[in-house]
Amino acid sequence: MRFRFLGDGDCPDWLLAEINTLSRMTSIKMKILGQAVAKYLTEGELDEEKVKKITQDAKLDVGDAKAMVAALELIFTSSARYGVSAADLSSELQQLGLPREHSTAVARLHIDHCPQITAVLSSQSLRVSRLSSIEVLPCDSASPVSTVALKLKKVDGNEEDSTINISKDDVQVLLKELKRARALMESL
Repeated sequence: MRFRFLGDGDCPDWLLAEINTLSRMTSIKMKILGQAVAKYLTEGELDEEKVKKITQDAKLDVGDAKAMVAALELIFTSSARYGVSAADLSSELQQLGLPREHSTAVARLHIDHCPQITAVLSSQSLRVSRLSSIEVLPCDSASPVSTVALKLKKVDGNEEDSTINISKDDVQVLLKELKRARALMESL
């Protein structure tokens, strides 16, 4: 069976197992755990003490707690990534075996946090090296080939130098295409 919140893909076996584990918690604890995971996805900080307390109250071990956090993380990020409605998400989670109260709580959290999660995912998805400079190096005027030096600033902040040899006629085409690509990327 295919699920919209998973990009019209089949549900992984591990997620099915974790839905069973999530079902053993109360819907209130499920909501609190979901809030902690949503906060982690939007702000980058997981309140591990809160997660431990919730799972200890439900008589679950640390391995189950980690797996449930991973399951909720997948549910929230995938549903945000694929633009699934809260009603569809709730329905599909119920089809996978999550109780109605639990799936309703997850759907409400999806409504509350989806825009922020989508923004975080978008900011992480377009991380590419930036071209910081381009220079045509002087060469023999009789040569049909020019050497172009490119300086790329990588995501980690380091710079990388690259040189390419292209025909003199193609230098202007390269510059034009690079400018067009930069304009398109900046418009995003």
